[in-house]
Amino acid sequence: MRVLRVLPVLAMIASSTQAFAYDGLKADFATCTQGKNQGEVVEACTRLIDNAAAENAMVGMFYGLRASSNDDPAQNCSDARKSLELADDDAIKELSQKLIDANCRR
Repeated sequence: MRVLRVLPVLAMIASSTQAFAYDGLKADFATCTQGKNQGEVVEACTRLIDNAAAENAMVGMFYGLRASSNDDPAQNCSDARKSLELADDDAIKELSQKLIDANCRR
């Protein structure tokens, strides 16, 4: 599900009303959105999620990216559902639903 990585991330940042900052934010953002090592992507996305002051579409994207890089189906299911809940973009909603279909037992 690397398709999420080609989303117009900068546009989402510009439209995000939520400001959050911590040491390593830029590095985590780059790793979460463009990283090649799945473990590093999961860790970076987790820090971005944990440090967000509020949940919004941007944080939803981080949940989706973490779900697409993780090996734990239960966690992926939870993350994909959260991504779908927070998404305001149809492409992210569609990809989140695909992650749900692939990881969630009904």
